Amino acid sequence: MKKIFIYIFMAASFSAAYGFDEGFIWALKANFNGSATMPSISQSDLDQIGASYMKGSVGYTIDGEAELGYLFGSEKWFNGLDPAKFSGMSVFGSLGVGSGFAGQISGNTIDGVTANAYINVSYTPVISFGVGTKAYFLNSRLALGLHIGGKLIADTSPEYLAYFDSDIPGFPEIGEIIVTDFMIKNMNPVMFSIKFMIEYNQPVNDRVEVILGAYTRFNVYSPKYITMPDSLLSLMNSGLEKLEKPAFDPTTPLKSYYINSLDFGITLGLAFKG
Repeated sequence: MKKIFIYIFMAASFSAAYGFDEGFIWALKANFNGSATMPSISQSDLDQIGASYMKGSVGYTIDGEAELGYLFGSEKWFNGLDPAKFSGMSVFGSLGVGSGFAGQISGNTIDGVTANAYINVSYTPVISFGVGTKAYFLNSRLALGLHIGGKLIADTSPEYLAYFDSDIPGFPEIGEIIVTDFMIKNMNPVMFSIKFMIEYNQPVNDRVEVILGAYTRFNVYSPKYITMPDSLLSLMNSGLEKLEKPAFDPTTPLKSYYINSLDFGITLGLAFKG
C-alpha cells in the first residue's frame, strides 16, 4: 500500500514539471451533451399549423471535435507575467462531427378534447465549426474559453419519434422524415452557436495532456420551414379542418419559427504540443 502512494506521489510530481508554455497545440475531444430545445414562434404562425402553443424538450447528443491553435505564453507576450498565475492566451479553430436533437411539444383543444403532440427528431451527421480563444492559468492547467461558430445539419432523412398524451390511432410512431428537393433547396441548414468552456489540463509529459472539461453552448436556428412526416401532416390538416382553417402547405415559410437550443455537457480529450 505504501508503494502505491509513493508511485502516485511520484507521478503527480513528475507531471507538475510539465505544462504547455507556448506554441502550436492540437487537440482531439469527445463531447457528451444534454440539449434543451427552446422553440420560438409567433401566434400567427401557430394558427397556420393549428396549434395554440409550442414548447421544447430535452435530449442527448454526442460529437467529436478537432482543434488547432497557438498558445501565446505570458512570459514572452504579456510582459513576463508569472505563468503560475496567468499563463497566456490562445487562438484556435475547430471542426467537429456528431449528432443533433430537436424536441417539440405542441397542442390545441379541438371539440373539447386537448391533445398534445410530442415530436423528437435526431440528426446525423451535424458538422460543427468555428474559432475561439482561451485564457490559461496555473501553469496552463486551467483554461477558460469562448468559441463562436456554427453547426451544419447534413442529414436529409432525420429519424423521429412522435406520440401523444391521448389515444391517437397509429401513434406512437417511429420513422424517418424524408427531406424533399424543395426543402433541400430552400430550408436553412445552418445554425449560429456561441460556446463557453472551462477545461483542466493534466500533463502526461512535455508534449501530451489529458483534457477534462465542461461547457455550455447556445444555438440560434431559423429553419424558415417546418418539416414533418405525412402521418402528422394529415393529422394536423384534419384538426385545421375542424377549426375551420385552411390546410397547411409545408412549402409555406414560417419566418418567426426558431428552434433554438441550449447544450450543456462534459469534454474528454487529449492535447498535443506541436
